[in-house]
Amino acid sequence: MLQVYSIKRLRRASVAVAGAMLASCSVYAPLQPAAPLIRQKGQAEVAASAYINGRLESSVTYSPVNNLLVRVTGGLKTGGGDSSYFRIRQLEAGVGTYRDLGNGWVIGGLAGYGGGKSSRRFEDGGFEARWDTVRFRSYAAKFQKLHAEVYVVRDESWLNAGRLGYGASVRLAQVRFISLTDQGAPVPLRQMTRLEPMAFISFSNPDAFPWLQLRLTSSLPMSPDERSQASLDERIRNTKEGRLFTSLGFTIYPHRFRE
Repeated sequence: MLQVYSIKRLRRASVAVAGAMLASCSVYAPLQPAAPLIRQKGQAEVAASAYINGRLESSVTYSPVNNLLVRVTGGLKTGGGDSSYFRIRQLEAGVGTYRDLGNGWVIGGLAGYGGGKSSRRFEDGGFEARWDTVRFRSYAAKFQKLHAEVYVVRDESWLNAGRLGYGASVRLAQVRFISLTDQGAPVPLRQMTRLEPMAFISFSNPDAFPWLQLRLTSSLPMSPDERSQASLDERIRNTKEGRLFTSLGFTIYPHRFRE
């Protein structure tokens, strides 16, 4: 009897760890806002990044003419266990503008449209709960979204050893759910507004790889009404949950290959 109980506790612990690694209850995880370091026509930025849970993102931003940006971004997370998992596929496109202020500073803004689908299953309850009372939530969603954002970035020399970049962006997104279910039952949430601030820091060595930049990015998407209106329904509160996302990646600038 004790052995059976220990096995159940071990299974219970493994599920709890898996749930902690997923780091959120929300079935919606946005793509990170943009802050491209593009100053003139003909310049492009190709970026790829990864999160600790294995979610991947990539984007291509290009300026066909001065002060005009076009951008395409995609994200993917597959796999996961049978008890707890998070899976998502999404794609978005946008257009925008920018202005070079000199001394390394660039400001800009973009607006766009996107969509995707996702699913998440996780344990609803704490580690101390009995195994036979454990309850799982299983969310699934298909969504579309409109977004607009503004950004500021700067690139400067750093300790005579390379170049340091940093910047921030703020995105306002309107997410519209085509479908949103919990265990197959509809969740009464058709749309939500998200405020998504982002900051990044990057480093490059122009002497070795002038076209390559390493970048660390953090964003904190949230719903302004998460604590008030969402408190009436746990499923809505889970969907609107704010969460810190941090990714590590690299950026390639094809126009610098000739350098």
